[in-house]
Amino acid sequence: MTPATLPAAATPADPAAVRAVPPYPDQAYAWYVVVVLLLAYIIAFIDREIINLLVPDIKASLGINDTQMSLLMGGAFAIFYTFFGLLIAWFADRGNRRALLFAGIIFWSLATMTCGLAVTFPLLFFARVAVGAGEATLNPCALSMLKDYFPPDKVGRAIGLYTAGVSSGLGIASIIGGMIYPTLRAAGPVDWPLVGVLEPWQQMFVWVGAPGILIGLLLLTVREPARREFVETGRKTEASSLWATFAHVFKRWRAFILLFLALSGLAIMAYGVGSWTPEFLRRTYQLSDAEYGYWLQVRGYVSIASGLVGVMVGGWLCDVLQKRYEDGYVRVCLGSFVFLAIGYCAFVLMPTPAMAIAMLVPATLGAAAPTAAGAAAVVAIAPPSMRSQCIAMYYFVLNAIGFFVGPTSVALLTDYVFGDESMLRYSMLVVAAVVSIGGALLLTWCLPHFRAAVRESRTWTAQGA
Repeated sequence: MTPATLPAAATPADPAAVRAVPPYPDQAYAWYVVVVLLLAYIIAFIDREIINLLVPDIKASLGINDTQMSLLMGGAFAIFYTFFGLLIAWFADRGNRRALLFAGIIFWSLATMTCGLAVTFPLLFFARVAVGAGEATLNPCALSMLKDYFPPDKVGRAIGLYTAGVSSGLGIASIIGGMIYPTLRAAGPVDWPLVGVLEPWQQMFVWVGAPGILIGLLLLTVREPARREFVETGRKTEASSLWATFAHVFKRWRAFILLFLALSGLAIMAYGVGSWTPEFLRRTYQLSDAEYGYWLQVRGYVSIASGLVGVMVGGWLCDVLQKRYEDGYVRVCLGSFVFLAIGYCAFVLMPTPAMAIAMLVPATLGAAAPTAAGAAAVVAIAPPSMRSQCIAMYYFVLNAIGFFVGPTSVALLTDYVFGDESMLRYSMLVVAAVVSIGGALLLTWCLPHFRAAVRESRTWTAQGA
């Protein structure tokens, strides 16, 4: 590619201005940053997922059906999480990412606590919108920072550990729901100072939102890293316009958009099949409160353990395969879809809760590995002047499709196709099968175009873009 066709902010610097390559930040400290960002991701996922464990009580309290409940689980959160994320990324490519993320953590934690004060469907809907707006700061800032903290041969593992927050947050939310929520339900409504009487489900939102304030304060110990490509060339940090980023991505749509659409299947699985899993266990196996709490906890431990293995193995495979193949990241995603399909499709058909939970092992492994590989793939082919914006576009597509299509597609099938709440398992099966096949086909189509994008990105690095 010639310099004339590069984005405006990616024009190569004068060779005379290129400096000696400075060292990366101290790696012990860099891994500390990963841990802090991991904790933020865990808190984010607990705050967004806890609502899935409170479905019966929220439905009864607010008088809503499965489809309305699915909007609270997905659509409300996604409205600002997806659209606001692009604006956040534009600022992240220009300013202090640590400061932006700090503000986001505090905001979404307070919004989660506010969910506990809602007494109507519209109020809870708008509180969930606010949670999504705050969490929109997380991935564009965190992933861009990690790219500047780690050399290319370690960034896959760093992103892998960071993305363990997905399965860990989901698992911890399940454990909290299984251990703590039955106690809150048994105690019933409680009169809280200043806010009045809160139902058990409302109390749950307040309790899970509060720790985020502490994580936000912990983030103040993290330093904003220098942007590598600009430090190496001695140029002033620049950022492409949002329109230039759109133009760049859509011109290379077979590399970017196919990848985005394929991996949006992960989000549909997580927010469709995953979000309805607690209700699947309750409705399919007619569990008592004690049994339900027990299997929720088991699900939580399986999610944490399998998720950690999945993201670490996925991150390691990313670093290994990308050295051998230009499309190594996409190969990891494609292989993961096999585990994902087997696990989730078998999960909903199992005759006992124990067998169903066992099938969550391959399902979680298959879902966890691409969270690292997908993010690493976008980082690998995104120009430095638009990296946060490309990351935001990636998560925009994943979450717009995942949140809007995932929970609601399952609910619509249950309410209007099968017409029976007990048929939830078959709604989940249909969604899982269609998504698995579609995602694998799109990734296969993407492979050669991703290789071309990787080769193009090497020319930018060589030119000091």
